[in-house]
Amino acid sequence: MPRGPKPQNWRRRSAVLLAPILLVALSVVMLRIVYTDRALPGTHLAGVNVEGDSSASLKERMTRLKASPVTVYAAGKQLRITPVDAGYEQDVEATVDRVLDAGRDGPLFGLVKSARGVFESREVAPADRVDAAKIDATSRRVARLINRETFPGAIDIDPSTYEVNVQGPRKGRTVNRPALKGQLVEALRSGKEEFRVPFDPRPVAKVSAVRKVADDARAFLQQDLVITGAGEPIVWGKETLASFLRLRSSTKDRSKVRLGSDEPRLIELVAGIAKARDRPPREPSFAAPSKLATLDGKGAVTWRSRAARVSVTRAGFSGRTIDREEAVIAIADAVRTGRHTAKLPVKLAKPKVTQKAAEKVDSLIGTFTTRYESGQPRVTNIRRMARTVDGTVIAPGAQFDLNAVVGERTSAKGYVKAPFIGDGNKIVPSIGGGVSQFSTTMYNAAYFAGLRVDTHQPHSLYISRYPPGREATLDFPSIDLKWTNDTDVPVVVRTFTDSRSVTVSLYGDNGGRTVTAKPGPRQPLAGGDFEIKVTRTVKYGDGRTADDSFTSKYAKGDE
Repeated sequence: MPRGPKPQNWRRRSAVLLAPILLVALSVVMLRIVYTDRALPGTHLAGVNVEGDSSASLKERMTRLKASPVTVYAAGKQLRITPVDAGYEQDVEATVDRVLDAGRDGPLFGLVKSARGVFESREVAPADRVDAAKIDATSRRVARLINRETFPGAIDIDPSTYEVNVQGPRKGRTVNRPALKGQLVEALRSGKEEFRVPFDPRPVAKVSAVRKVADDARAFLQQDLVITGAGEPIVWGKETLASFLRLRSSTKDRSKVRLGSDEPRLIELVAGIAKARDRPPREPSFAAPSKLATLDGKGAVTWRSRAARVSVTRAGFSGRTIDREEAVIAIADAVRTGRHTAKLPVKLAKPKVTQKAAEKVDSLIGTFTTRYESGQPRVTNIRRMARTVDGTVIAPGAQFDLNAVVGERTSAKGYVKAPFIGDGNKIVPSIGGGVSQFSTTMYNAAYFAGLRVDTHQPHSLYISRYPPGREATLDFPSIDLKWTNDTDVPVVVRTFTDSRSVTVSLYGDNGGRTVTAKPGPRQPLAGGDFEIKVTRTVKYGDGRTADDSFTSKYAKGDE
């Protein structure tokens, strides 16, 4: 039988095998003893070999790094940035701990890892914090310094000699901010003193292309531009052409340039043409009685439209309007293509009231009369407003807006001071005071015509000359009266005033609507005077009926 190795041979072989391991372990132990509280060989911090650095020397190194600024530069410009400004902060204590722990992966029983940790090179990342908002703000600051818009070049036309001069193009640049932020943080971590800012160049046209545009401008100036389409042709000579011919570049590709127009100047020129050549439509005019009937009830009232003699005294006709936006495009296109003719786009401007609809006005559809004492200043204002509104025509579907028709009441327009209910329900003098009586009269006329009332506001105090719950105050511009002509026929407004009353009459054709106003009882109002609900019932010509109600609340006046 074969016999195993002799004991002494086995021990000898084992010793040979263990010797290298023991040597490595011993080396690890010795290195750890020698490098106690120091960075192990092969340790790098922010790209710098820190082998053998103690805790104190590491802290000193980190402190210097923490305060080191970095200079960024590009295109002959530079900017110094401190870590604080950039929102970068290193944790010195945590970083030193990382460096001293690097390569120390446990006690002696981790011999393999320990040996690898001792003899391998390793990079330690600093423990730091980056304020995203500050680093972004810093990158924007750098971008503002470095960025430059592309200048595609330009042509200048001398207004007296019409000589065309050339300004050469200039390349632009745009900072690559994401790349800049990454490089900046890396530089602050490593203590790098400077780096070049990454930016993207912007393309620009060649000088020869700009000169070609100048040649095109010189050629265009040799012939007048003739504009047709709105009456007699309009001729623009060199003086006008020179004021708006410009070099234009493509927004998508700045390297492409052509002859074009200065849009603001062209808009100005077209506006001048439109002002001279636009022809507004003429609305038809009517003759109708200023006062055909009297309706002045303050309680329950019923009204039905009645036949009236209304005539069209002047026919309406269509006008024309130059489409300003399209006209600018048409002229700019002529310049772009080298043509010397352009046609103005003209739109037909129809009157709001057609002749056919005007001829259907044959009824007094609503009216109302309120009274006043003659000789009072407020009467001047009422009669002034009545004259302004008289003859107004509201097209089918259009809205009547009293403040818009009359405008602000001023002394220059003939209005005078008269009592007015101001803030705190106090009666105070005001220019145009008293015109709420006209508003109330108009409101009731539209109310009994069965028209749609859009906006009205009752007085805060009840005034006995008005129907309770059926009145409307007025103030410019905050309080208004608006109603809509919801018929298929225009409504013609006529007003009548004398020394003691004002009447508003509405003529049209509401299909024979019958309107009834039914007030409810006056209800005492806690802390006020009273409230009242008034219901309007409109019976249409086809038999349909519709109710609408409105509740007015009145405060108590001064004792």
